[in-house]
Amino acid sequence: MPRSFPLKVLLPLALGMIVSIGILVFSEFGYRRLDMANRQSTGALEMQARLNDVVALVVDAEAGQRGFLLTGDPSYLAPYTNAVRKIDPAVVALRETVTQDGSAALRDRLTRLNNLVGKKFNELEVTLALNEKNGREAAFQLIDTGIGKRTMDEIRAESAEMSNNLRSSLSTGTLRWKQDIEFARLGMVTMTAFTVALLLVVWVLARRELALREQQRHRSEEEQVRLEAVVSERTSELSELSNYLQLVREEEKSRLAREIHDELGGILVGAKMDVSWVVDRVRKSDPAGAAKLERALKMLDEGVEIKRRVIEDLRPTLLDNLGLPAALDWQVRQSCERAGLECSLNLTEIDEELPPQVSIALYRVVQEALTNIVKYARAKHVNVELLRTDDGISVMVDDDGIGLPAGAESSALSHGISGMRQRVRALKGEFRVHGRAGAGTTIEVNIPLDPPAQMNQAGAASTPA
Repeated sequence: MPRSFPLKVLLPLALGMIVSIGILVFSEFGYRRLDMANRQSTGALEMQARLNDVVALVVDAEAGQRGFLLTGDPSYLAPYTNAVRKIDPAVVALRETVTQDGSAALRDRLTRLNNLVGKKFNELEVTLALNEKNGREAAFQLIDTGIGKRTMDEIRAESAEMSNNLRSSLSTGTLRWKQDIEFARLGMVTMTAFTVALLLVVWVLARRELALREQQRHRSEEEQVRLEAVVSERTSELSELSNYLQLVREEEKSRLAREIHDELGGILVGAKMDVSWVVDRVRKSDPAGAAKLERALKMLDEGVEIKRRVIEDLRPTLLDNLGLPAALDWQVRQSCERAGLECSLNLTEIDEELPPQVSIALYRVVQEALTNIVKYARAKHVNVELLRTDDGISVMVDDDGIGLPAGAESSALSHGISGMRQRVRALKGEFRVHGRAGAGTTIEVNIPLDPPAQMNQAGAASTPA
C-alpha cells in the first residue's frame, strides 16, 4: 500500500513532534526554576525594604532626640516618638521575612541587629531621662562618651552586611533567571526552526505567493510611513517657525514700544514743557502768539495720547503691571467705546501670576477677536468672559453680529482665525469658534496651566526684567 505522504514530509513532521514534546518538558522545568528564582528575588527585595525601614526609624529617632536636646523644642521629639511606636512592628516584620526566606547567616545577623537596635533605643531613652532629671549638661555628658555613636556604627555595619548578603542572594537569583531565560530562548528558537522547516516543506508553493504579497504590503506600508513622517516633519517645522515668528513679533513690538516711550515720549514731554514756558512769558505781550502756542500745546497733548495708545497697542503696560483681567477690561472698554458697541465683562480675578506667554497670547486673541467684530460683525453687543478653571484658564468672546459664513472656521484664508488658533496651539490649548449666518459668533479658548505653585515658579523664572 503506497504511503500517503512522502518521507521528506513525514520525517520533519516526526522530528518536529519529538522536538515539541522535548521543548514542552524543558519549558515546564524552566518555569519551575523561574518561579523559584522569582520567589528568591522577591524575598530578597522585601527583606531589604524591611531592613531599610528599621534603619530609617533608628536614624529618625536619633535625629529627633538630638534636635530636642540641642533646641529644647518638644516638636523635635515627633520623629523620635513616631520611631519608638513603629520600631517593634518593623523589627517583627523584618524577622518574619528573614525567617521565611533568609539564610541562617541572615538570621544570626538579624539577632545581633535586634540587640543593637534595642541597645540604641535604650541609650536614647536614658539620655532623654537624664535631660529631664538633671538637665542638658548631664545628657550631653552621656552623649560625649560616644556609646551612642559606637552603637549606631555597629547598627550600620550589621545592616550593610545584611544588605550585602541580600544583594548576593538577589544576584544569584537574577543570574539563574537569566540562564533559564536563555535556555528557554534557545529552546524556542530550536522549535521555531523545526516548525519553519516543516512549513517550508509542506507549504513551499503557497509561501512563495504569500511572501510576494507580504513584500508588496510592506513596501506600501513603508512608503506610507515615510510620507507620513515627511508630512509630520514639515508640519512640525512650519508650526515651530510660526511660533518663532510670533515670539519675534512680540519681542519687536515690545522693543518698539520701549523706544517710542523712551525717545518719542521724551521729545514730546520736553517740547510741551518748552512751549508751556514760552506761553507763560508771551501771554501778556503777544496774545495772538500765545493762542497759537496754546493750540500747539493741545496738539502736543494729542500727540502724547496717540503715543500712549500706540504703546498700549504694541505692548499693553497694564498686562505687565496689573495682570490679564485689568488689561482685558481696558482693552474691551476702549475698543467698544471707539466702535460704539455695548459690552459686558465677566473677568475673574486670577490669584496666581500667569506665565507671560499665556497672558500675552490670551490678550492678543481677545484683541484680534475685537478687531474682527469691529470690522466685519456689524454687532451691537459684545460679551467677554475670563474664567480660571481647575485645569487651566478659559476665555470666551461672543457677539450678536451677522455670524460667520459657512466654512470660515476652517478656511485657510481666514488669517485672523488661523493666527488665534496657532497662538493657542503653541501653548497646547484648545481653540473653538462657532457661528452661523445671522446668529453671531463665539470664540472659546482654553489653555492648560500647571498647579499654582509650579506655575508661580515658572512665571517668576520666565518673566523678563
